[in-house]
Amino acid sequence: MAAPVVGALIWGYRAYRAYAAYETAQTAIETAETLAQIGQRKKEVQTILKDAISGMKKEIDIKSSTFVRTGGNVTVSRGRRENVTYRQYIERKIPFRPVISMVCQWALKSPLVVPRRIRKKIPGEVIETTIDIALKQTTASLVFEAVDDLLAWQSPLKAEPNYNAASRAAMLGDPATRPLRISEYFPFWPRPKGSLAPDLVIVEYRQQPFEVDNVFAAVEIKFPNDWVRDVQMQDYVRLMNRNTDKVALLRVPEDCTGFRPAKDSSGVQPPRKRR
Repeated sequence: MAAPVVGALIWGYRAYRAYAAYETAQTAIETAETLAQIGQRKKEVQTILKDAISGMKKEIDIKSSTFVRTGGNVTVSRGRRENVTYRQYIERKIPFRPVISMVCQWALKSPLVVPRRIRKKIPGEVIETTIDIALKQTTASLVFEAVDDLLAWQSPLKAEPNYNAASRAAMLGDPATRPLRISEYFPFWPRPKGSLAPDLVIVEYRQQPFEVDNVFAAVEIKFPNDWVRDVQMQDYVRLMNRNTDKVALLRVPEDCTGFRPAKDSSGVQPPRKRR
């Protein structure tokens, strides 16, 4: 599995480099080569998620709520009592949790890493240095976007789609089931002014636009050390017409399918059951 995953991440890295090249006015030749690499990486993503994509194609006319299975692990705490404060969102049952979990755990283990320049002040001077930033959320979103593209923009999973924060209208692309993007090269930034974009939106009917009325759940995805913010969750509740049942929280890896905590929320190894 490692080789295909690396392929998918390279595709995401190339997409990021294309955006960076565009922003810094680099050569058109490099951009063209990068776009060619993106096409190749999309094929690799199709190989990675072959069974999931095939299943989604067959189920194109079925409501997503038909596939609802389990909720998150509210018995697991990662700190700040998130499992208590946001219990209703963690417990929310969402469809396609195995596929979502697979992608998010790939992103956690092998995230896209990009350099970022920072300035440090030391006595007498200011120096510039470079640090590596792991873009776990971006990595996951790039894979979800690739799957959507491979399904002719009729995937039930929409990566970071934009909504007008005031009117709650979905910002639709072409076709209408495709999220609107400003940049030709990097899909998730910059965002349209005055917009709100959940990490992942699961639609009920995949062949219809991702308007709020067609949304089964807006999912906030949190990787380690990325804490839940109350204002963010409330923004999504307002976006979903104040319907809390349409908002879910998925902590990676705690709420992913197949996760088995070694310890309970108190940090004590759970006792073995007697036979």
